[in-house]
Amino acid sequence: MSRLYQKISLLILDDNVGSPGLLNEWGWSVYIDFSNYKVLFDADTSPQVIKYNSSKLGVDLGGLEWGFLSHHHRDHSGGFEYVALVKPGLTVYVPPGDTSYLERIGLTPIVVEEPYRIREDVWSTGSLNAYYRSDLLWEHGLVVKTSQGPVLIVGCSHPGVDVLAEKAYEVTGEKLYLVIGGFHAPSREELDRLAELTRYIAPTHCSGDDAKRYVERNYSDKYVKVKTGSNIVISSKGLEITY
Repeated sequence: MSRLYQKISLLILDDNVGSPGLLNEWGWSVYIDFSNYKVLFDADTSPQVIKYNSSKLGVDLGGLEWGFLSHHHRDHSGGFEYVALVKPGLTVYVPPGDTSYLERIGLTPIVVEEPYRIREDVWSTGSLNAYYRSDLLWEHGLVVKTSQGPVLIVGCSHPGVDVLAEKAYEVTGEKLYLVIGGFHAPSREELDRLAELTRYIAPTHCSGDDAKRYVERNYSDKYVKVKTGSNIVISSKGLEITY
């Protein structure tokens, strides 16, 4: 029987937008607390930032159950060098591509191609492709089915944030509750389509200021502001965020 996660929290270990007392840089990383286990979505650019911020925020990355890498770019994978020190052998769900750099530091990548159930009510969207600077790139998103509805966490959304959201809808059969992460300077058409698919929108990282302003102006009831150190809790109370 589906358990639905009654309460999850998304703690932003790094985003391009900083907070006092924390380090930040161009990158993206989210610590996800499912109450009974913890996982890491992406790992920022540098191990130093992940190490410092996790310590400051009271996060023990040695207690991770598994990791998730949206795509093979340094601003999402670099911090796994620190993770590998505190959690050797950690399983990391990754899209197709060169995984040797993860294996060299002692992690265990599992390549995901099609939509894949990682745990009950937790899935990968399956990997979608896009071209980035003429190179073929694969990317997937993480979907969590909460009591409020499915939450989609994305890295850079190179295939299109609306496309990833549509895949998440196909996986769950439900309108999304929250889409959070980098949207890769999306078009207004992509954002309009995204607004049809989800209750809340939290553009971060590579989304760009134009995308943030567009969502805040045109979908003010959906817009969620996020920065390094933000903690988003989704429970029976709805969505609550602290900065």
